[in-house]
Amino acid sequence: MAKTHSTLEAQQYHPKLEMLKRSWYKFSKNPMSMIGLIIVVLVFCVTAFCNVIAPFAEDAGIITHMSEAFQGPSLKHLCGTDDYGRDVFSRMLIGFRPSMGIAAIVLLISVPLGVFLGLLAGYYQGTLVDTVITRITELFMSVPPLILAMVVCCMFTNNYVFCALGIAVAWWPWYTRITYNLVVSLTNELYITYTELSGIGMLRIIFSEMLPNLVSSIITKMTLDTGSIILTASSMSYVGLGVQPPTPSLGSMVSDGVSYLPEYWWLSVMPAVAVIVIVMGFNLLGDGLTDVLSVEEK
Repeated sequence: MAKTHSTLEAQQYHPKLEMLKRSWYKFSKNPMSMIGLIIVVLVFCVTAFCNVIAPFAEDAGIITHMSEAFQGPSLKHLCGTDDYGRDVFSRMLIGFRPSMGIAAIVLLISVPLGVFLGLLAGYYQGTLVDTVITRITELFMSVPPLILAMVVCCMFTNNYVFCALGIAVAWWPWYTRITYNLVVSLTNELYITYTELSGIGMLRIIFSEMLPNLVSSIITKMTLDTGSIILTASSMSYVGLGVQPPTPSLGSMVSDGVSYLPEYWWLSVMPAVAVIVIVMGFNLLGDGLTDVLSVEEK
């Protein structure tokens, strides 16, 4: 009977599930990480349902209420109204969507490209492939990301898509660098050596043996980078690049409101606070994931 009971316990034990529980326990014990998680979840909810949540969703389009212009924060307009009488709070909520959309496009382009090049350069360390990829990566990294993104955006049509493309061009080298460093550290592991000696092909070694060991570090960096990408996109919108009127964006709202400071402070302060909160949320979440995943790797 005792043997049967121990057998059932062994069958019910799942190492990955237990590791996940321990990771969540450690993550949930960090209040700052939980605050970051709550902020990020709220940001995604607002992005998905902004048209439903926004009390004056129509104010995101070409519409004016001149009789309500420059009204301060109130119960009706939580963040006041702008120079056209539009509800600032509603425009802020709808402005989340292009910011998150740009972040998604940038990560979808830069992560696969950067990780693939990093895997190749790391696996062929010391060869011509490594030298070419490393030099190109260093060339792109020598230019500040914001400046490079602005240059690329100005070379093409000034719109939402090319803003994301410009940021992606500036962002992929960082994934190449981190992937390269991680792969170099793995090449000396015994299981990689045994896999190579067994005659398994290069692509299978890279994608089946090396890549799974890099996923946690890449996910953590993606989380941290999301806030930085949103901040970069907001900076570009501030100078008129990226999302174009009448579509609201947090950066352009800050830029439009600066000329009315300090009398109508809410026009620029409220969107700026929203950007700060979003960036802080992703950074706190990324820091929490870093703490948890670093313990797992040890």
